[in-house]
Amino acid sequence: MRDRPKLFARFDNGERKSVVLPCHWLPASSSEILRSAETMHQLLQSGLSFDSAKAHVIGQSSGALPGAPSPAGIDLPDLWERFGEFKFKTTGQVKLSTWQKDYRITGERLREIQPSGPESAKALLRAVGERWVPGTRRREIAVQHVAAMLRWAVEEGELQAERWTPPPRLRQIVGPKAQKQASFPLKDEQILGLLAALPNDAPARRWRFALQLVATYGLRPVELLHLSLRPGGMLWCSYQKTSGGGRTKPRELRPLHPEWAEEWELLARLESREDLPPLGGPAGPADSMRKYLIRQEAWRELTAAAPITPYSFRHGYALRAHQDYGISPRITAELMGHSVATHNEHYSQWTDGATIDAALQRGMSYRQLFGR
Repeated sequence: MRDRPKLFARFDNGERKSVVLPCHWLPASSSEILRSAETMHQLLQSGLSFDSAKAHVIGQSSGALPGAPSPAGIDLPDLWERFGEFKFKTTGQVKLSTWQKDYRITGERLREIQPSGPESAKALLRAVGERWVPGTRRREIAVQHVAAMLRWAVEEGELQAERWTPPPRLRQIVGPKAQKQASFPLKDEQILGLLAALPNDAPARRWRFALQLVATYGLRPVELLHLSLRPGGMLWCSYQKTSGGGRTKPRELRPLHPEWAEEWELLARLESREDLPPLGGPAGPADSMRKYLIRQEAWRELTAAAPITPYSFRHGYALRAHQDYGISPRITAELMGHSVATHNEHYSQWTDGATIDAALQRGMSYRQLFGR
């Protein structure tokens, strides 16, 4: 009735009475409609008249009923747990271990907020984010988690859409992203010097093998766990990275420089299943690599001169592809397993004057050989 749900009660004597409920006739209101019907039934069964029960349901006293939630209040921890069950039981979108690890901090934040009971989606999201500095990744993740929970609750009819639908854009709540200092590429002589400076014990031999692979094939550290040899001596990476832009494809790996792959016998060592270092630490292969490298004097000297990280070996591959081989960004992006847009965003910053001059010289040579 006039976009509102109308609840009818039929009594044993044939009498019918009705009440228009104070919510919208929408799927998102289904839980509130059901709760109102159950409350009406319980009050009538207790001996209350219809008019008194109606007053409790739609009047000011409804919030004072024993056990009844306030019109705006929600049980955040309970809602969060049910959202988690939906994520890892119903849809399988996340593993239980991922929920317990990656979503744990957000759940703790909701339990901290529960006593204050924010009364709208925007107020709740702001309260969630207040724990962290604006623009930080941790704040962004927590706000995104809770926004996803609210969207699910609205779609399931757990919460009113008018009050609890999160805004389509969360940037104003998260805050501007802090500028992250990019890591620099390692040049050939730096890579060779670092490898030569590593000790000659068993752990160093395993790490030297890993670093040779990462540098020669432009790998992400995590991709060391996803390598396989195919017929014809083809080295294949099955890793697929998922991001906002979609999922990357498995790819064939090609060495730059090929002589590194030959000199270090990388394919033969992979075929013989030579040991790689332990890469399954709590924070992943990149962190395991970082923890080993920071104990090496040669690495500390490199980091003192420029911002260098384990990804700097991969960045060096990109720089080599452009400067030494004249390979286009499109082909280099394919070799490295990401999009051209991602490649340009991260690697165009290292195009200095010398690189431009060298590229122009190659272009002039190409024109003399093949042009008119």
